[in-house]
Amino acid sequence: MTGPASAQNRSRFAGKVAIVTGSGSGIGRETALAFAREGAAVIVADIDAGRAGRTVADIEAGGGRATTCTIDVGDEDAVRDMVDLTVRTYGRLDVLHNNAYWAPLNRSVTETTLAEWDRTIAVTLTGVFLGCKHAIPAMIASGGGAIVNTASVAALAASPRFGAYVAAKGGVVALTRSVAFDYGSAGIRCNAVAPGLIETPATEGVLADPERRAWLTS
Repeated sequence: MTGPASAQNRSRFAGKVAIVTGSGSGIGRETALAFAREGAAVIVADIDAGRAGRTVADIEAGGGRATTCTIDVGDEDAVRDMVDLTVRTYGRLDVLHNNAYWAPLNRSVTETTLAEWDRTIAVTLTGVFLGCKHAIPAMIASGGGAIVNTASVAALAASPRFGAYVAAKGGVVALTRSVAFDYGSAGIRCNAVAPGLIETPATEGVLADPERRAWLTS
């Protein structure tokens, strides 16, 4: 894309600040890179410091601004600190993309341990709740903002051997509706996206299973 339209896109988020969780790889990484290309300063938040650092390096190599935040989104103190870091570093918060997740691979309900269930809910659902809880006041102080939560097609249709993940993502969809209803009048938009399976380090085990790969591509 060339000409005035592309120049406009490059400045669409100029002066804005975005947090993207799970941005060391996959959807989160590409989202962080896209925000930076369009002018936003980005907090690159990921549990893997090395992957987050590579995303930041790529943003900076392209002339963008970014800061690394190593975080477990299921830890409320860490999420609060992430938002504080954002406001302290860039002075405001305009966008939050709750994208981080965790889930056991290829586990039916009877095969899932309680520890796996608890961890899935803590990261994939509670992490979204905590992100919204602590980002919304900062967004209101900045004059409003937008939250995008990564749900999944698995929240909308049956997916085999993914019980904990499906439950958590279904919760993300419901929570998104609730946040949108409660905070729309305060200038906060909250929406969810529901992608299919994306090839990332976290999904290598899923795609390596011939039965599941056949189901996904059928």
